[in-house]
Amino acid sequence: MLLGINAHVNYDLPQALLTVISDDDFASRLLMDRRRRDHERIDRVLASRVSAEDDELTATGGATLLDRLLTPLNQLGSKRFLREARQKVWHNTLELQASRVAGPAEYAARLAELELLSAAKIADLLQPGQVILRLAIAGFGVTLPPPDHPVDPVVDR
Repeated sequence: MLLGINAHVNYDLPQALLTVISDDDFASRLLMDRRRRDHERIDRVLASRVSAEDDELTATGGATLLDRLLTPLNQLGSKRFLREARQKVWHNTLELQASRVAGPAEYAARLAELELLSAAKIADLLQPGQVILRLAIAGFGVTLPPPDHPVDPVVDR
């Protein structure tokens, strides 16, 4: 499940936001503030669903005793990493929009960087152990560095 969330949140969502927000929209601070607040409202909707989704996953997968004991921490961790990742989505959307304005070659290069960072996050997700708790501490989202900074997937993810 986290691998799918990684692809959606870290790679697809910034591009989807660019699809629905025009360059003219980005020029309006008032409109962008409203869009950012809408984006943040979704964080609250997602956070409200964590317990129900956790219950569903537990019912279908047979949680271990350790899983049951860590449920409160896992739920808090999930809420934290979802909020953190979506903040990074907004940052990455702004970075991609600036590159879109600079031209197709710049946009393609920045999108390739985002793809590399998103792919590198997979290694974190596949590590054994308490993944949710690790993500709550280290973060789930990836951050595009400034355009003149080469991407190092180990450092920048």
